[in-house]
Amino acid sequence: MQKTIVRNSLISRRGLQQLLALPEEDLVYVSLLEILAKFQDIKQFASEIHTEIHLIKPVLKILGYAYESKPKYFDDAIKGPDVALFATETQRDRTSPLWGTPEYYENTLGVLLLKRFGRNLEEGVSGFYLAFENRIPLYQLFYFLKNTKTPWGILTNGKQWMLMKKPLAYETRVFSIDLEEAIETNDRDALHLFCKIFSLNGLSKTLVELHEGERQSLIGRLKEKKASLRNAIAGFKRKTDVFPRIVGGLSDLFAEDVFTTTRNYLSDNNVWVAKRTTPADTVDDFDLADISSYLLNKKGASPSIDLEKILFGTRSGHMAKDDLLSLKILDMTPGFGNITSDLVDGIAYFSFILPYRDKSTFIAKWEDEKTLKPYILQKLLYGIEKSHVAFDILQYAMKGRYGTDAVNHRFGNPLIGMSLADIVPHVDTKNQMGLFSKNPLDILADIRKMYRHYFSLSEKIREDMAIREELAERLAVYCGRIRDVMDLITATYFSKAVDERGIHETLVMLGSEGDSWNSLTSRDWFAEAKRIARRNGFFHLEIEFPFLVDGAFDYIFVQPSLTHIWEDPFPLPEVAKAYIKRGMTYLKPEGTMVMILEQPDEELFRELARSKRYDTQAEGSTILLRKKRTT
Repeated sequence: MQKTIVRNSLISRRGLQQLLALPEEDLVYVSLLEILAKFQDIKQFASEIHTEIHLIKPVLKILGYAYESKPKYFDDAIKGPDVALFATETQRDRTSPLWGTPEYYENTLGVLLLKRFGRNLEEGVSGFYLAFENRIPLYQLFYFLKNTKTPWGILTNGKQWMLMKKPLAYETRVFSIDLEEAIETNDRDALHLFCKIFSLNGLSKTLVELHEGERQSLIGRLKEKKASLRNAIAGFKRKTDVFPRIVGGLSDLFAEDVFTTTRNYLSDNNVWVAKRTTPADTVDDFDLADISSYLLNKKGASPSIDLEKILFGTRSGHMAKDDLLSLKILDMTPGFGNITSDLVDGIAYFSFILPYRDKSTFIAKWEDEKTLKPYILQKLLYGIEKSHVAFDILQYAMKGRYGTDAVNHRFGNPLIGMSLADIVPHVDTKNQMGLFSKNPLDILADIRKMYRHYFSLSEKIREDMAIREELAERLAVYCGRIRDVMDLITATYFSKAVDERGIHETLVMLGSEGDSWNSLTSRDWFAEAKRIARRNGFFHLEIEFPFLVDGAFDYIFVQPSLTHIWEDPFPLPEVAKAYIKRGMTYLKPEGTMVMILEQPDEELFRELARSKRYDTQAEGSTILLRKKRTT
């Protein structure tokens, strides 16, 4: 059955087992096999209309639906779905007079979108200026569900059948099965699931009851887990005491390989967590971030944001797909990945709606849902997470949900670090440089030039690639040393082991040979500074995100009140101001800082609104800050 279930973020593993345990319907299976066998003779040449007449409608009939073909959509610019699904003929006849209105779709059980046999349901096709019906089919269905009150949508090319639940925000909860593969391999379990899930009874009763039963069961389980975790860490403050109890306490819910960074941190501190010896009853990866927020955040609930208003209500002028997919967005408090997944899913959907700047453009990786979401995660989104546990869960959740690592999400404390410009006051310009020494200010200028050159080179042209590799090697050496200098300077706020003399010596040796630099780094005061940096998560944004050397972020997201159950809360105004001071340095002049609160806070808003440097706007529990334009 592994090959026939193409995709599943709708039904849990336990739920699938419950469905498989339901009584089989042999008559339905036989009828289904007959329909598919007849269609095999024409499938190679089947158009969309052939697929509809000879396959889709006969299948819908044996699944128990009443249906109406080609219902008119209430927006004339959009081609409507191919079929509207109803529970009974009476309901269809009663709804039919509402044709072409939102109320029509409100009275349907679902809609079906049909593509020609075998067409990829997750890829758009070029041509005709990428009209609605040529865009990613999965998002065509998503659009109908998002903009109507119909609860279910089915997308099919005859071979693959995909069921989608109406989204709460921009998440894509789907169950997809390869019906042809199930027939060819005589996969009885897959056929059984198809009938139980895609049938009239499945959408109107079975899935509703299944989801509600699982929801109640999970709520009870999570309430017990939440209480046990809080009891387990009560009275402990040190991470080396808290983290083993968190990791051990979650071992029956989360897979063994979730907490990689946390285990490494504990191992470095000579603390080991025993591995679970019995199989865990793990939760689904799709829900990992939300479940983690409920269990491990003090307030429990995941934050909600109006992403459409944030992205489109804060910008002047029309935004094209190219503009959206060129944004740079930083999350300074990503936590377990709730906002990150909202951003990936939301931007993917908005990119479906928006046209290209040039109508004749077609970028394949943007018109394939499987490559679009990883592209957004890897190219648009950046994050800095200060908790080992949260960082591990975030990375695991992104890998499970989008099939790729969040490569630009790093571990560290976003509030502890410095910029390249902050190094300049520490350069001793009065002392004469050695004969073969290079001025640190010149090295900093060279780094900026090298990065500009590096980012200007193509990743596809062979000659450019060779130069990029050479530059990357030189930059890796220089940036490693600059990071060390920044760590030394920042460590002076934590310890007297490092003094200004050591910083000056390190700056003078920035351009030295490897042996000389290694000799410097072996000194006790240097090693102590690096230990302090690791322990406190020093994070220097321009070093970790090099594009900032000559660029900035379009949006910066912050949750200043986000507190995990093992952390002590700090006064909200002080935390908010600290994030503003740190983050605004790296925000474009026309950029927006998005401050997400647990609830509206008028006092904080009034305090921030007094600023002469920023324009402040409140939207529910979200505060938007923009730099004031200078005249």
